[in-house]
Amino acid sequence: VGNGITATRFPIYGPQVGSETVQVFGSSSLSAPAGSTAYTGGLLSGTRYAIEFWAGPSTATDFSGLTLITTTTFRTGATATALPNGITLSTAGFVPGVPADAQAKLAVRAWDTQSGATYDLASIKGAGGLFLSAPLGGGVTTPPNWVGQSFSIAIVPEPSSMALAGIGAASLLIFRRRK
Repeated sequence: VGNGITATRFPIYGPQVGSETVQVFGSSSLSAPAGSTAYTGGLLSGTRYAIEFWAGPSTATDFSGLTLITTTTFRTGATATALPNGITLSTAGFVPGVPADAQAKLAVRAWDTQSGATYDLASIKGAGGLFLSAPLGGGVTTPPNWVGQSFSIAIVPEPSSMALAGIGAASLLIFRRRK
């Protein structure tokens, strides 16, 4: 999972240069299998970045139907712009709600730990789409024969103080008219 070297590889990138609030999805030329999506942010690398691996039953439609399996930081590769870089994660155990020889729904999300200690608190983060594993045989070893997707993390814009002031003024008008 992440920016490691395996038969299937889906690198995770930093924010797009010049479009830091836009998250991009799709296989890049570094992905295996390769794709044509262009990322302008570098590959995530080092303990500044963390990744969560989620899994659950194949019927899950979003993260609420998955269980957090593990969280780890990215490793440091040979260079910041080339593989090997990031993480290669292996973990064994059972995926809650997934019987032997069934597929599991898998997902990853990553964030800049300097922008927040957890994914939920971070202001620079991103999540990939949910995808199916190969039959697990009752346990999971990541990466199984899965088909994921590369993605970039992005800056989550905070509401501006002018927008908050406007909402406050509108609220005052609404409450004033009620009386």
